[in-house]
Amino acid sequence: MSNDASTHDTPTPANAVVAALDGSQRDDAVIAWAGAEAAALSAPLHLVHAVDLGTPLSAYGELLTSPEIVDRVEQESVRVVTEARAAVEAARPDLPVTTALPTGSPSGALLAAADGARVLVVGSARKNRAERIVLGTTSMSVVAHAPCPVVLVPENADTTGDGRVVVGVDGSDHSRLAFRHALDAAAVRGKRVTTVTSWNVEVEKGVVVTEPGTPEWETVDARYRAMAERTIAADRDAHPEIEVDVQVVHGRAADSLVEVADGADLLLVGSRGRGGFRGMLLGSVSQRVLALATCPVAILHKQ
Repeated sequence: MSNDASTHDTPTPANAVVAALDGSQRDDAVIAWAGAEAAALSAPLHLVHAVDLGTPLSAYGELLTSPEIVDRVEQESVRVVTEARAAVEAARPDLPVTTALPTGSPSGALLAAADGARVLVVGSARKNRAERIVLGTTSMSVVAHAPCPVVLVPENADTTGDGRVVVGVDGSDHSRLAFRHALDAAAVRGKRVTTVTSWNVEVEKGVVVTEPGTPEWETVDARYRAMAERTIAADRDAHPEIEVDVQVVHGRAADSLVEVADGADLLLVGSRGRGGFRGMLLGSVSQRVLALATCPVAILHKQ
C-alpha cells in the first residue's frame, strides 16, 4: 500500500457501504459490521477518515499550521485507512474496497461521502454495557442529516448477532416504512423480523390499567396488537419467506426496543427530523435508543 495520501481520494462508489473511521479502537467494530454488510449486499465498501486541519491543538486555539505537524497528521491518517483496508481485504478478499481522506469538517466530509451511498456506518463510545453512549457533535450531525440510513455501532458491540432484525411499530406511515427496511435487512440476514409495539399508561372503562392478566390489560394489549398487525399486513404478506414475530410490550418505547433488541443483528428506529437546526434534535425515543442500545442501530429518515 502506498503511503501517499493522494492515493486515498476515491469518490464514494454508487450504492456503497461507507464506513466512517476515526483512528480509535472503535474502528474495529465499524469495519467488521460494514464489511459484513457490504458482502451481504454485494456492495462496495468505502472507508473514510476525515482530517480536520482546523482542529485546535491546545486550549489557546493553536491550529495545525506547522508543516511538520500537518505532515505527521497526514501520515497517521494514511496509516488508519491503509491498515483498515488491509484488514478488510484479508478477511474478505473478493470485496471491492476504496478509501478516502477528505479534509475539513468531519461531519461535512462524512455527509458528502454518504451522498449516493447505501448506508453510512459510524462508531460510538461506551466503556461498558452499563454505560450510556454519548454522541459527539459529529455523530449527532451525521445521524440527523445524512442522505442515507445511518448505522451506529456501539463500541465493543457483538457485530454478529442472533439473526433478528428488530423494529418499532406504532401505526404511523414512518413505522410502516421502517418495517419495509427491516424486511430488506432480514432478507440478507437470518430472515427474522421482530416488531415491537409498546404502551405505557392506558385507561380502560375509567380505570388505569396496571395489572397484567386482567380483562382491561388484555383488552389494551389486543388493541395494540391489532394496530401493529394492520400496520405491517400488506408488506408482511408480500414477503412470506421472512418470519415475523409481533411483540406488544408494556413500558417506555425506547426501553422496550432496547430490551427486545439485546443480542439482535440490528435495531431500526426512525427519525422525523426536519433538517436545519431542528433536524439536529432527534426524537426522544431515537435519542434514548441510541444512548442505551447494545446492538447496532439503524437510523432511518423519512424521504
